Amino acid sequence: MTDVDDELIVEGKDQLRRSVQLLLLLSRTEFSGDEKRLITGEFEVFSSWKLFAWLAVRHGVAALIWQNITDLDLAAKVPEAERTLLEGLRFKSIARVAWISETAAGVCALLEKEGIRVVLLKGLALEHTVYGSRGLRQMSDADLLVAPSDALRARDILTGDGFRSMPLKSPLYKQIILDLGNHLPEMHRGGISVDLHYRLFGPEAEESVARAVAGADTIVAGNEHFRVLPPLIAFLALVSHIYKHEVKGEFQLRLWVDIYLLLRKYGSSILTCELAPAAEEAGIAAETRTVLTVMEKIWGVKMPPEVNALAVRNPDDVIGEETDAGRFMHDLMHPGSVIPLSQREMFRRNLQALKSPGKKLIFILGDIFPSVGFMKHRYGCHSSLKALLFYPHRLGKLAWVLGLPGARNRDI
Repeated sequence: MTDVDDELIVEGKDQLRRSVQLLLLLSRTEFSGDEKRLITGEFEVFSSWKLFAWLAVRHGVAALIWQNITDLDLAAKVPEAERTLLEGLRFKSIARVAWISETAAGVCALLEKEGIRVVLLKGLALEHTVYGSRGLRQMSDADLLVAPSDALRARDILTGDGFRSMPLKSPLYKQIILDLGNHLPEMHRGGISVDLHYRLFGPEAEESVARAVAGADTIVAGNEHFRVLPPLIAFLALVSHIYKHEVKGEFQLRLWVDIYLLLRKYGSSILTCELAPAAEEAGIAAETRTVLTVMEKIWGVKMPPEVNALAVRNPDDVIGEETDAGRFMHDLMHPGSVIPLSQREMFRRNLQALKSPGKKLIFILGDIFPSVGFMKHRYGCHSSLKALLFYPHRLGKLAWVLGLPGARNRDI
């Protein structure tokens, strides 16, 4: 049991709730007079700094939180240990974001020179649109979007420029690489990871990617010009991204703050009559409804009548709204409590995404008979010969794929 767990037990739910509320108050980029007074008053009596700092780190908002505490002249109220931790993470984030932005600028310039339009996604786009280009949006890699028809050529260009692509699980997957997931395997160079995305949503919304790339907005960040998604499609992409993390059992306040800040700056372009049909086209109407409910109940975002079709299920569905907000607060207070989908369910989802029987067969065969390199890593083998001995063992996965009794939890 960790020290944080001990503190939760000793201090109880009230201190946990107060820590989370303070975290929410500080997870923004602008403050009203009332918000400043509320935060200042809380700092006068707050004592659970170890718990608060742990939550800020765990939720990926430490850099933003500490910048705001400093800007509000409240740093002296934080104990030295937590002050040192949070300030160090802010400096680390600033350096990391600068490094990633520089790499992304080089990649964009290289691909654009070859006639490939590139759009910044997720953290990198948000850093330079709603976070103020101050290095406060913590991130680990550069996410870039290209048209599906350009994805493989873009990968080859980056490979020629010194990037190394993470290997596929199986050589067979080269035939279905653009049918699996939303991005190609990670590409690495000099400690930086680049993800080349060719989808924003499921395969049923592929046309939206082409429109998004063609209609991308241009922004200026320092001496660089970048393309970013228009606000409406950017919002829906973030909603989809949140739920991709959720199926893996991951929950971070950082991803929700992204959406709040995007709505704060571009709400008039997002919360319109176009939102409902766009969410339906993307296949995420239910997820969008949940996110809007959380934005309204937790952050107090005002929902105009134009989005009521999404924001409100029906006039009597108060229970559903409270459940969404309650689940959010529970997951916020207990990071790590979200249960991921099982491996079998993830396999089934990937299989369903493939439309033809031939592609489904390739996917199954590639999973049962992966590359020798994958086998060495999966089974901890130092030699290829030893890894080969595990291939008969993989045949047992057929029973797991078919859902036969006794095979559901088999680890292969």
